[in-house]
Order: sequence, then C-alpha cells, then structure tokens
Amino acid sequence: MLSELLLASAIQIGPFWQHDENGSAALRPLWSRTTETTDVLWPVFTAHRDWWRCCLVAHYMTNYAGWQFSLLPIWWNGTARRRGVEGAEPEPYWGLFPLWGTHPHFLALYDFDFVLWPLYHAYSTPRPGEDRMMRSRSVLFPFFHWRDDGSWGFWPVCGVGHQRESDHRYFLWPIFTWADYRADRVTAGAGYSWMFWPLVGHVEREREDQWLVIPPLFSLAVVSYPEFSTPEEEIRGRLLRCPWPIFEWENSANRERISILPLYERICWRSMNDGEFSGSVTRFGWRLVEIYDDETRVFPIWTSRGDGSYFRLWPFWESSVRDGVEYGRFLSLFPIRHVPAVDRNWSKFWTFYEREENPVEVNHSLFWGIIRWRTSKP
Repeated sequence: MLSELLLASAIQIGPFWQHDENGSAALRPLWSRTTETTDVLWPVFTAHRDWWRCCLVAHYMTNYAGWQFSLLPIWWNGTARRRGVEGAEPEPYWGLFPLWGTHPHFLALYDFDFVLWPLYHAYSTPRPGEDRMMRSRSVLFPFFHWRDDGSWGFWPVCGVGHQRESDHRYFLWPIFTWADYRADRVTAGAGYSWMFWPLVGHVEREREDQWLVIPPLFSLAVVSYPEFSTPEEEIRGRLLRCPWPIFEWENSANRERISILPLYERICWRSMNDGEFSGSVTRFGWRLVEIYDDETRVFPIWTSRGDGSYFRLWPFWESSVRDGVEYGRFLSLFPIRHVPAVDRNWSKFWTFYEREENPVEVNHSLFWGIIRWRTSKP
C-alpha cells in the first residue's frame, strides 16, 4: 500500500473560498454557485435555471407556458396559456389577496378566482374518472357553497356532496352524516354509511363492514378481498382502533400492523401479487428508532444500511456509496441526510476530513484541502 501527498485540484482557502475545475465556486457563507444553482446567504436567496426565491416569500419562475412572480401570501402576477386551448398565447393574471385575484393553477385548484375573500371564491377541479372539469363556488366561505354537479351546502346546517361513486349528506355537521355508495372496483363496493357523532357510526358495503363508537376513538372494520379469495377460503382483513390513535391493529391483504403510540409499531408488508412477505419495519418511540430489513435508524444519532451503502454516527461521521465510490466525512453536524444547499453553503465549516474510495485508490483531504494525500490499493 503506497501513499503520496497531492496538490489540490481546486483553489481553496479553508472553508471560506473554493473554486473547482467543473466551474463550481463558493465564498461561504455569503455565496455559492454550481452549474445550475446560485445561493446568496442561503436560505435568504437561491436562483436556479428557471426560478429564483428570496426569504421563502418572494418567488419568480418561468416555464413553457409563461412566467410567474409571487410575494406570498399577498401578491402574485404572471402569464399562462388558457387551459384546454391549443396554440393559445399566454394571458396575464394577477391577485392582491384578499381583495381580488385570479390564478390558473393554485395548489390543486384550476382557474381560481376570488373577490374580497372569504366573501366569494370559485375554482375548477377535475371530475373523478372524467376528462372534464367541475366548477365550485362559495359565498362567505365556508358557509355557502355549490358545484355544477348538483352538490351544495349551507354549512353547518345541511348539505349534499356528489362524488364519482358516492353521495354524501349532512345535517347539523358533524352530528348527522350519511352516504350512499355505488359499485366501484377500486373501493369497497355498493352500500351505505351513517354517523351520529359523537356516539356511533356504521359502514355497510359489499366488501366492508365497520362499526364506530365515539368516533374516531373506537372502531372495528372487516374488509373482504374477493380478488385474493378462493372457493375454499375467503380472504378477509380487519382493522381495530381502541382507542385511536393510541392503539391500532390491522391485518389486511397487503400488510400486518400493530401500533401502540408513541411506544411501539410493527408493520409487515405483503406483495399484492402473491401475498408473500415483502418487507417489515419496527419502530420505537414513534419514529425515533426504526428497524427496517435493510436499514437501522436511531434519529438523529445512528443510521446504517445493511449493504453498507450508507452509515451515519451523528455528529461525528457520515459515509455513503454512489456509483461505486465511497464518500466519507468528519464531522457531519446537520441531522438530515443529503441536503445539497447545506452542503454547498455550510457543511464545510464543520467538515475537517473527507475521503473518497474507489476500487483502485483512496483520496484523503484534511483541513479543507490544505493537506491531501492518496493511498493506492494493492
């Protein structure tokens, strides 16, 4: 095994200044640049190929349909092509919340409009299972609302809601609610449900039978799986909550689960194709300790993958394998795995030693590249 001192392949002054051969550079913590991203006092400002963001409030982006600027949650403006019109030119839109505005695609809502919100707003959403949109409107949200599929509500007094496979109604919500279901291959089939909250509720469908007592605290559901059943054996799943969310037990077609929050949880997954065991996880202290088949986590102190592709002993050491090369560093103070912005702008301040190991050699870097050496493998 041979070792040799190396000259730095990058211009670097401690953790503060760095310039690599690939064009990446940094003047930490003020500024950093890669081929696609520029940071200034991250997280104050970040610019990418087609967007920039300032203070997590101001945001600008461009795409094939136009551009958009927003100063959340007060102002936005931009241009966008009208949905469903081929070859249309981008049209302007803007909003000054809560006075007036329109937005072509806000969260999961399309063509969102409002005037003196919550006095009035309207939006469109895709109709489930159909290639067309459904328009919803509300006056004095959330008290009065209606949709063009016949749904309406005078909350909390009474209301009717229609979905692809069900019709829902309420009176003095949430005290009296009930629903009718039509046959549907992706749900539990035709049937009905009702609830007299907070005392009792019941669901009776082709593939589901559930009772709820003091919902949602206590419930027992029995679900059948005809696609996995045989003439000799009917496959059924059960879900017990007693009380939710402290104790839950589930035995279904795709998993077995028991949870005693926040002490213990055990999940075993099954393949939906043949019902065979496909993986498991055991948790203690909610998610502080997680034991998977191929990985063990003790947040944030310890993470170890069974195949050796990742290891972490926080805050001292972190190593990972990417494309056949093992990377390691000391120290590793940030408790979340692989956050590129932190690596670009901050992690160098506490990373005193780094190594890269490939099948031929091991490259070492000490004190931000001031001392470098290579160890050849036999």
